[in-house]
Amino acid sequence: MRNADELRRFARQGWVAAQRDKELYWRDWKRQHGPAAAIRIADELRKQVLAQKPGWPSEQERREDLATHRRVLAALDSVSPRPSRPAR
Repeated sequence: MRNADELRRFARQGWVAAQRDKELYWRDWKRQHGPAAAIRIADELRKQVLAQKPGWPSEQERREDLATHRRVLAALDSVSPRPSRPAR
């Protein structure tokens, strides 16, 4: 059991400020390191999951993932393109 006062302090912290700081951190990180670094991180996460769960993803998980991608594509196809903005 953690200290109750510490838990209360944690629960009362400035969550809006924490979210803003997180967004700023990742914005700056992406600008500094570029998209290739993000791909490397994603690959490291994939390797970690495979080390913990060698059969991942299962055929069922693959089917569910494909179904999700198809739903997203259908939703995107149903949205009208944004009108282009005039050049300044």
